[in-house]
Amino acid sequence: MDSWKAVGVAFLMTISTQTVAAENNNPFQAALMITTAIPFLIVAGTTGLTSSIPQMFKSSKADALAFIGSDGEIRGAQFEQASRYYRETYPAPLMSDQQLAQAIAAAF
Repeated sequence: MDSWKAVGVAFLMTISTQTVAAENNNPFQAALMITTAIPFLIVAGTTGLTSSIPQMFKSSKADALAFIGSDGEIRGAQFEQASRYYRETYPAPLMSDQQLAQAIAAAF
């Protein structure tokens, strides 16, 4: 849901910059506004879309630690969900479950 907020804010800022640029008759200032707004939108959009992924993996840290500590015998629901998400989302070559659990435990 947070990524949609970022996209919404970026969209509203795009509309507002066009309004400000329309009030100016100077083409240099309009071009400067566009060259400033487009990189901002690209960075804001990609940041908003990628920042929601770690939130899901953060909740699986305890289950990942249990998986590591039990040598793969204990598979918690949160870790299982993160593992399935990883397998469905990312292309091969994939990490093993042990490597994924270690990555989650180390990163989050």
